[in-house]
Amino acid sequence: MVDLKLKQQVIELYIKGESERQITKVLPISRNTVRKYLKEFKQSRESDVRNLPIPEAITSPPQYKQRISPKRVLTKEIQEKIQYYVAENEWKDQHYMSKQKMKIIDMHEALLDEGYKIGYTTIRNYVRTIMKKNKEVYIRKHPEAGNEVEFDWGEIKLKIAGKMKPYSLAVFTFPYSNYRFAWLYESESMVCVLDFHVKLIQHINFVPKSFTYDNMRTVVKAFEKDGKKITDPMKALSSYYNFNIRLCNARKGNEKGHVERSVEFIRRKAFSTGHTFESVEAANERIVAKLTKLNDRPHHQHKVSRRELLLAEREANGVTMIQPFDAASLVECRIDKYSTITVNTNHYSVPEGHVGEMCRVKVGAETITCFIDGKQHCQHKRDWGLHQWRMDINHYLETFKKKKGALNQSECLKQAPKEIKNIYNQYYIGKEKEFLELLYYINQHQNLQDVLDAIQALEELRSSDITLDKIIFICEQDKTSPPPEVDVTGNDISLQAEENLRDYENMFQLTEAM
Repeated sequence: MVDLKLKQQVIELYIKGESERQITKVLPISRNTVRKYLKEFKQSRESDVRNLPIPEAITSPPQYKQRISPKRVLTKEIQEKIQYYVAENEWKDQHYMSKQKMKIIDMHEALLDEGYKIGYTTIRNYVRTIMKKNKEVYIRKHPEAGNEVEFDWGEIKLKIAGKMKPYSLAVFTFPYSNYRFAWLYESESMVCVLDFHVKLIQHINFVPKSFTYDNMRTVVKAFEKDGKKITDPMKALSSYYNFNIRLCNARKGNEKGHVERSVEFIRRKAFSTGHTFESVEAANERIVAKLTKLNDRPHHQHKVSRRELLLAEREANGVTMIQPFDAASLVECRIDKYSTITVNTNHYSVPEGHVGEMCRVKVGAETITCFIDGKQHCQHKRDWGLHQWRMDINHYLETFKKKKGALNQSECLKQAPKEIKNIYNQYYIGKEKEFLELLYYINQHQNLQDVLDAIQALEELRSSDITLDKIIFICEQDKTSPPPEVDVTGNDISLQAEENLRDYENMFQLTEAM
């Protein structure tokens, strides 16, 4: 093949005045080739090729036509069969059957089963030729302050209370400020979606003009010819806060790309260094702490913190003073023989004395609240398990008066605060009647900490018997009056403690010797 350098030498000799014959004698090429190069050179000087998509022939190396050999294995019959397989895959894509599409290796096996002799590589190259499409063009987004916020769910596995299980991470991201807000839930149900919206608006103190979602079931009720039908609870929420709902196209996660990236980012930043917590509340505290630091970082484009940009979004929309939306659902329940109500297979105790009655229950994402005769009687933390029991020992005090022997092995005592269980196990086993009176006293005055302090004071005084009367006496002392000044330096400390102990013994008419 004649190279580009030889072609340029022909032109240089011609410009110096050499003839075609003389050039042929100097260079090792034929006279026809010299005539061809000179003809191309003369034509390039006579025409303007600056606006043409190809370089000048004079500056490019010689080109030769490629030989196209006929396809002997990839016959027209095989091509039609491969085209049918590709068309079937496209139909499955449109009917949500993408996981049932044929791969190229499946097409190859199908053709071999029909008796065709053809290689995998040949089929692969032909399929790629058929499916070759122009690459998608993306439109760069120009977000405006306070105009939009994007929502998405993510999954994370955590070990909470000794049990490893998956949890749902709800995330909101603002495209303009890149401000992030997240919360951990045990479900992706409707009540959790509504609760998270309420938390966001209370946190930022304004309502963005539009909320962007993918086609999740809690937002989209059905796909119809004239569009997508929004679920009734989401309609009620958007009407209450007056925001628009924008839905992404199917399988177009890039239309809410900010929050798609945020889910992975928050999950890694918050839980890559630790995944064990005592409760879901503790895990949410970790999220809040991490997001506080992340939102204080400067924005890559605006060069100020994301928190400051959020303030700009708030100013663009105005502060919202609307009361929080009630995200809980209302259900009717009958109180069973255990004085409990059942919500989604889980039992929650209610104050005794209402067995067989109907009550209204507000079922929220985090709490269960029971109303009897229009008044709130109790509230429990919601349990997202199955067939679980949430019981408050204070709801059964009157019943335990009649059934004292049932206290020791009751579910109520098992679920009582550990401080209550410690008091019973250390001081009141076999004294259930007095223990129930102590529970009455704590429940009436809501002073568990004062009772614990009184017990500790009695232990420090080396009292031989910690009774209800002593505990109540110490709790009811006037804490505002200053204690008498006593010189208790050196050995006087132990003497003063013994004197105080004797005073207590005399006060309760005890005869025990010191």
